[in-house]
Amino acid sequence: MGIVERRERLKKQVRQDIIKTAREIAKEDGWQAVSIRKIADIIEYSPPILYEYFDSKDKLLETIRMDGFATLRDDFDRIKNLYRNPEKLLVEVAQSIWNFSVQQPEVFHVMFNLEGAFCNSKQVYMQEMNIKGNPVWEMIAMLRPKAGEMVTKTYYEYWCLTYGFISITMTTQPRHAFVQAESIYMEGVRRFIRSAM
Repeated sequence: MGIVERRERLKKQVRQDIIKTAREIAKEDGWQAVSIRKIADIIEYSPPILYEYFDSKDKLLETIRMDGFATLRDDFDRIKNLYRNPEKLLVEVAQSIWNFSVQQPEVFHVMFNLEGAFCNSKQVYMQEMNIKGNPVWEMIAMLRPKAGEMVTKTYYEYWCLTYGFISITMTTQPRHAFVQAESIYMEGVRRFIRSAM
């Protein structure tokens, strides 16, 4: 392995360490506790080195937000290839979003500016709401094949229902109430899908 490849590999590793450490701090103490200086202390680099990777906390959070949506998008694509029934597809997508929020709450917080994880950038929302090549929009189009412009409206409503319900649950309910909230959420999703058919 040459010097250039080694240097690139090291840069990639440091970047991953920064993100991983930020998430660990947030999981333990909340996003308000995350700072470039604190991350630098933990991974034993000077803050100026970290600023070469992320010139602000906002840029770091934007990257984590984009990674979170990309992870979900990959899972939606996986689900799209597993089933043919649009109702089943949309239920599985809703379950995937719920599971992600429970397994990676610190990332979900960044995705939706919850619990002090404020990120100014809205770029990723624009990408996620774009219907071109969007697997969830395609699933809804399968559900409503003759609905035309109503597909986009239904997609937006589905997005609001799924992400909105989870965001409200995360900010208003204690962790132990999530099991009960999950069944309410999934029943709401099923009811919404039936009403959209």
